[in-house]
Amino acid sequence: MSNALTLKDLILDARNRIREVEPTEAYRMMQDGYSVLDVREPAEYLSGSVENAVHVPRGILEPACDHDYAGHNPELQDRERPWLIFCRSGGRAALAAEVMQRMGFTDVANIAGGLLGWQEAELPLTVPSDEDSLVQLKEPCVID
Repeated sequence: MSNALTLKDLILDARNRIREVEPTEAYRMMQDGYSVLDVREPAEYLSGSVENAVHVPRGILEPACDHDYAGHNPELQDRERPWLIFCRSGGRAALAAEVMQRMGFTDVANIAGGLLGWQEAELPLTVPSDEDSLVQLKEPCVID
């Protein structure tokens, strides 16, 4: 019998280890200085996002957060900076929040329901410029 976990198992486990906030609370937290991280894929991001969200697809989050990685994202330098994280429905963002906590970020929260919850709460969205839409690793991820 296999003990393999499913995606649902991984997300539920992550949700037990992180903080989640409702979209309206997240919106208020933004007014208090929380930054927003959109971990969706580029096409999702370009279809609409939360204003001023930093975009780092979930698939490259770890290198973007790693100070020792030459191509890390400078927006993710300060481990004390408070972050609200979202994806489409909350699963990828829960996984991202757990990873960021494990990497030393001290104040991260998943926006419950993701962008769908944000839209349901009728909170404002913006359509980002596609000028810098290609998000990719600039350095190989190699372990010496």
